[in-house]
Amino acid sequence: MTTFPSISSLGENSSVIQNWCERNNYSYLGDQGGEIQITASYSTEARFTYLEELGSISDEIYQLELSGELPRCKVNIICSGERALRYALNAVSFKIKRGEWREGVEFDYPRFPIRGIIEGFYGQPWNQEQRLSMLSFIASNNMNTYVYGPKDDVYHRERWQDLYDEESYTKLGDVFSESTALGLDFYYCIAPGLSMRYSSEEQFEALVRKVRQIYELGVKKFCLLLDDIPEELQHQEDIRIYSDLVEAHIRLVNRFYTEIMNWDAGIRLVVCPTQYWGNGNERYISLLGSSIHPSIDLFWTGRNICSPEITLSEAAVFTQNTYRKPLYWDNYPVNDVEMTDEMHIGPYRQRDRHLYRFSRGVIANGMEYAESSKISYATIASYLWNPEQYDPEASWRDALKEVVGQSDFEHMLQFADNVRYSCLYLTDSPMLAAELTRFNFSYFYGDRKQAIDDLERFVLKMNESAAVLLSGGMENQALQKELKRWILKFSVGIAVLQDCMNYIRSQSMDDLMVVRHNYELYRSDLTYVFSDVLSSFLNKVLEEYYSAK
Repeated sequence: MTTFPSISSLGENSSVIQNWCERNNYSYLGDQGGEIQITASYSTEARFTYLEELGSISDEIYQLELSGELPRCKVNIICSGERALRYALNAVSFKIKRGEWREGVEFDYPRFPIRGIIEGFYGQPWNQEQRLSMLSFIASNNMNTYVYGPKDDVYHRERWQDLYDEESYTKLGDVFSESTALGLDFYYCIAPGLSMRYSSEEQFEALVRKVRQIYELGVKKFCLLLDDIPEELQHQEDIRIYSDLVEAHIRLVNRFYTEIMNWDAGIRLVVCPTQYWGNGNERYISLLGSSIHPSIDLFWTGRNICSPEITLSEAAVFTQNTYRKPLYWDNYPVNDVEMTDEMHIGPYRQRDRHLYRFSRGVIANGMEYAESSKISYATIASYLWNPEQYDPEASWRDALKEVVGQSDFEHMLQFADNVRYSCLYLTDSPMLAAELTRFNFSYFYGDRKQAIDDLERFVLKMNESAAVLLSGGMENQALQKELKRWILKFSVGIAVLQDCMNYIRSQSMDDLMVVRHNYELYRSDLTYVFSDVLSSFLNKVLEEYYSAK
């Protein structure tokens, strides 16, 4: 377990450092007495306020100078603003937790300007405790944006015209306040498209009134979601007035944007179009992009709803046809709708390492399983900070340690390696697959007994991990509860593997019948673990591929 040194600070930014310490479980001792002494100052020099490679102003640049060895050492931070100071402090914490403390100077900044998550899935929205915990988590991983838009919040979509009741409004205000305190941009989403009559003055006024209620909390960033609705006009009044859906949407977006900008010049708007995936040059998205105000960002998921990869050429096509860089709504790790049997806790992959040069940023859609989502989110945060140096596997292992806890890491790694399947990783179980490949070769071309013994040792190691994860004693109890269904399937799969080893060793038809029976039970549970790796091996066993004859 990591021992956190105490911290003291000097200078005008001590209140920010104190607040950060309190939120991250460090003991803060004021201006003296701390084992780590931190001095922080803001700079308006160009190198701290302007990113040459991106040609943009930034408040997220910092320089970190470390001197001395833990636990007694000094930290000097120069940065562009409060948000950058938080990132520098996060860097100090990561170095302590990962044993990477080194004297020296480093200059760092994020590559993507917008880095965050959206609570935008179908299913049970996160409760308030989960939501607030998630805000703290993404802030500690240097994300800067939280987007509120759960599909099953009735006030967001189904009852979009209705003002929030007092209790719901207060909770939303608390989320906004906490986001602000953590240095996160809070976006509120409203999704009127399922029922809205675009030609109705009354309904437009209802939309404005609802968003005004949220603005009065202090919110200045909004998303108008027009996704997952019919692709043609539904109301006769609209059909008479507009030639098609995109004309209605152009009119709505521009009028809505003009209205809210009259309240405050600092307001920002993102629109999710009805056609939110594809090549980026289709008629709807091209007309919408070329016709709405250039300051409005557009969400885009890539060439698929859940895109297996996102490339620079795809971003270029979108930019050329919509006259703006895409803001990616990335549907990972979300596992709603047809994906509910899957658990997406693998690392972020297949996004171009130069994508930051051709996009506004990435907002990652989560699962209703909040704790489980954090594993993938940590890897996404790592990619978004510096995609050119991003290592998916190294980041994933760091994420597992952070979310699961060091004491359960090795056992969780054994399990998690068998639930990687998603749109980003269309196979699974790389460690098991490699072990089965070695077994297959050794069984037929080497020492057969040794091959069986080696595979059994591997299976017993997995079985030990399954037993620990099912014991109820995990450090992260909320995570254990969320993953229980998949851990149980993992355990059942291991048991069938053990049955296979018994048969291969004994060559008994009775043992083969046990494999057949238990394999049918295993297949009857649609929970997705092992992908095809285990099934392929089991089918070979049932076909008597490993017959000793």
